[in-house]
Order: sequence, then C-alpha cells, then structure tokens
Amino acid sequence: MTQSPASWKNIQSPQEVDPEYKDMLVRLITRQLYAETATAEVFGRSIALAPTWPEKHRQAEFAHEEARHSQTLMDILADLGVDGQEILNKRPPAAFFWSLGDGKEINDWLDCITFNFIVDRAGSHQIMNYRENSYRPWADAMGYVLDDEEDHYGSGVESMVELTKDPEIKARVERIIDVLLPTTIKRAFGRPDAKDNEYCFTVGLKPRKTDEVVSGYLLEMKPHMETCGLYFPTLEAFERQGAVLGPKSKEVILSLQKPAA
Repeated sequence: MTQSPASWKNIQSPQEVDPEYKDMLVRLITRQLYAETATAEVFGRSIALAPTWPEKHRQAEFAHEEARHSQTLMDILADLGVDGQEILNKRPPAAFFWSLGDGKEINDWLDCITFNFIVDRAGSHQIMNYRENSYRPWADAMGYVLDDEEDHYGSGVESMVELTKDPEIKARVERIIDVLLPTTIKRAFGRPDAKDNEYCFTVGLKPRKTDEVVSGYLLEMKPHMETCGLYFPTLEAFERQGAVLGPKSKEVILSLQKPAA
C-alpha cells in the first residue's frame, strides 16, 4: 500500500519543517548516508581486488557514483543546519556496517560480486520509497541516484550468473549470502515493527511500509537467485544477524529454501 500524496503536506524547503518532522527526517537521511558512504568504501576497496582492467574501471565508476550520492545527502543535511561529518564520525567501519560475519572485511573478488548482487538492489528499493517522500528536496534528488543504482545491480547479476556456473563458487556464494542478505535487510530497511514507522507513514516520509518495501526487494531478487541456483537464507539466519522480517517478507524467504538433504 502506497500512501496517497493528497493525505500529507509536501514540504519544499527546510524553513517549513517542524522539530518532530526534522528529527525523523534527519534520522532517515542518516540511515541512507551510512549506507551510501559504506558502499562507496566497499567499491573503492574492490578496485584493487578486481581481476581485469575493465572491472577495475567499473568499480572505480561505482565508487565515484556512491560518493556523489553521499555528497548529495551531505548537502541536504547542511541545508537543514545539520553537520553531516559529525554524523559520519559515528558510523561503524564499512567492514562492520556491511558485515560478512564477525566484522569480516570484503577481501576477495567473489565477496565484491556478491555484495554488488545483494546490496545495490536493496538500496534501489529503499530509494524508490524515498523518491516519493514528502520532503521534496530529498525526494527530487533521488532521481539520478536510482539511475546509477540500476547500472550497479545489472552488473552484479551478470557477473553472478557467470560465476555460479562453477558449483564450488556457487557454494561459497551461498555462504556469503547467508550472512550478507540478513545484514542488508537490517542495514538498508530497518525494522518493520519500529515504533516510529506509523508516524513516518502518516507524514509521508515513508510512503510505503517497511514490509512492503522489503518483500518487493526479495520478490525481485528471487528470479535472479533461481537463475543462479541459489537459495534464500533460513529464517534462523536472519534472526542470528538481528534482521526482523515482516509477514510478507517471511513468505518470500520461505518460498525459496534449499531442499533438505
């Protein structure tokens, strides 16, 4: 369900923002800023890990684009009178933010491809939600970000299809996904049962509810996982990473589980 824009006030400038709305707005932008900057760092690291020059060039482009997205958010925060650098100083290191388990860093090319496959599409679904939100300076800035993200995850799918033709590599990918997908759900989308969700929905900061956004992401991921012969992690794997799923999202996860041996 998408909230009708007619039911909220579209806010065109920082001067129109009341304290409660501003507090929630800054919290949501902070979540996105954490994700964008940590992703930029991962892509920066992946330049050295890429096996060929075309791949290195592509990773450098992705890192630059994620940095540009981050700067856009910093500018929006500055207009709100908020110090974005002070916010970033509190962000966990990228290796812990996008954890591969126990703070394990992304340290080989397969980690990078799996990250690209899983994380960028999640970011796109969250940004699609923000693209419709009631704070227009933020919403309007998300158009070009979505265009960039489409190129990113298209690249991840192409690479994953090729790599998982090797059964050994596919088994390694599944182990990475068992940690990275729950981490991505937690970091990119937050909790569907968070007490502030109803306020965000009412004022249009979240035009769609969290379970709807997450289940939409998972439904889009499902055919790509199936093409590669991959499976969603178990519900227990999500619990271990502290990722909370709503009923629609659980239904999608359970629809693509590895058959019992």
